[in-house]
Amino acid sequence: MAETPEKPAQPPAKGGKGRAFVRRLGSTVALWGFVGFAFWNASPWVFYLMVLVLVLGGLVEYFRLFHEPGYRQYRRFTYGLGLVYITSLFLPTLGFDAPWLRGLDGVALAVLLIAIVAARIWRPLEGIRTLDEIVVTLFGFLYIAILFGFVAKILVLFNVDAPGNGAGHFYVLYLLAVTKFTDMGAYAIGSLIGKHKMVPHVSPGKTWQGFGGAIFGACVASFGSLALFGEKIPLITGVHAGVLAVGLAIVAVLGDLAESILKRSVEIKDSGHKLPGIGGVLDLIDSVLFTAPVMYLYLKVLVY
Repeated sequence: MAETPEKPAQPPAKGGKGRAFVRRLGSTVALWGFVGFAFWNASPWVFYLMVLVLVLGGLVEYFRLFHEPGYRQYRRFTYGLGLVYITSLFLPTLGFDAPWLRGLDGVALAVLLIAIVAARIWRPLEGIRTLDEIVVTLFGFLYIAILFGFVAKILVLFNVDAPGNGAGHFYVLYLLAVTKFTDMGAYAIGSLIGKHKMVPHVSPGKTWQGFGGAIFGACVASFGSLALFGEKIPLITGVHAGVLAVGLAIVAVLGDLAESILKRSVEIKDSGHKLPGIGGVLDLIDSVLFTAPVMYLYLKVLVY
């Protein structure tokens, strides 16, 4: 969730908020155009490349947050394993399926830990700093590759496990719509009338008014999606649309706050600047990292 920007040290120039809004709107329109093309094309290869680029881009940004090279020394392990892990998730949709391909999350983390330890034993120990370097690497892989991998799992769930219950990419479209309308609702309402801070020690710009806007935006997207392409997501009824709207909005807010915790912990304001008005890849996917696993679990229960 992106909401009221944190107050800068100097007063913003006149029209600054307007220019920021225009840049944010331009980036949002461009991104939705790309997403629209992906869903119009509906090719497993397009989805695979889209998820892979976001995961690898997120991992690169994550390690750039750390100033000291020691915390980045195992980053190439995560890049390589991230490529293998995301590819393994998509193999069933690309024409190759095998039972052992499912549930590799724990295996991926175990392989990464073993690789790090195998590399670390040849260097002198540095007390708790040694463990910090290992934990930073494991957390990055878990936070980005494992969590965003649930987007791929939703696609696979309906291509492999639940034929006849709708195409998986429409459930992903629903997820993205609800998550991003949560972001927009929070930003719009928080910017206009936000007064009461939620957790100022984590993110001074987040307000309870913005949180209400997040819930409203999620409801608009949830029921709007049901009206626009409800026949493509038959598992989601009106009741489920209401439950998911509220549930996804809450975890989307937590996802945004999680990135705020990360950035404040390393004393970095922005994770990147590739997307004008939005920030970097992490700023784009932070809320999806939390909503995707919740959406997957909810659908998994409905399927079975």
